[in-house]
Amino acid sequence: MTEQWYTIGSFTFSSSWGAIIASFVLTFLFLFFWNRKASDWYSNTILIFILVWKLSVIVIDFQTVIKHPFTILYFHGGIIGYWLGLAAVLLYIFFRKADRPSILILSWMTTVLVFEVVLHTLHDDLLLAGIQSVLNLMMIYFMMKKSAGSDGGVWTRQILVLFTLFQLFVHTLIGGFELSVITWTYLVMMIGLIFLLTVRRKTNE
Repeated sequence: MTEQWYTIGSFTFSSSWGAIIASFVLTFLFLFFWNRKASDWYSNTILIFILVWKLSVIVIDFQTVIKHPFTILYFHGGIIGYWLGLAAVLLYIFFRKADRPSILILSWMTTVLVFEVVLHTLHDDLLLAGIQSVLNLMMIYFMMKKSAGSDGGVWTRQILVLFTLFQLFVHTLIGGFELSVITWTYLVMMIGLIFLLTVRRKTNE
């Protein structure tokens, strides 16, 4: 998918970053009104991601930061900082336990749902945005219903895998098979969440 750029006043942003910001804000608002405690740790994960991504420039370009300290204000860690931020989020999720695994998965799926809808909308793919949002909402609703049962943990993991594969399928239809930053993020988060939740479950047994 070709990146598109937008300008609001003197601020210029790409379609992907616009979608990321929208997904963070709207998911937080959803959790804030639905489960206040979940919104607290979700906002912490966003803050951790942004701080690590932003401050990772110190490690990545240490010499420049030493010579020009204000570089921290204007630059970030780029793609390496992005992955470091994602790793920090997964570590936080592991040590800062959510009430239920289903809430953790729901938060991630909602973030992806909003991201995909906003991204397609910014690319003027309104039909695709509508179709994908409906199907994603159906999977989220199904996950919420199934997670309440005794075997909810199994259902939660299975639906997360199905949800992730569906996003990859849609991206393949748009631009062919390509392991982009977005698709890698979906795969890493899926594997990371399942691994962390499995380890946590075994630790509690």
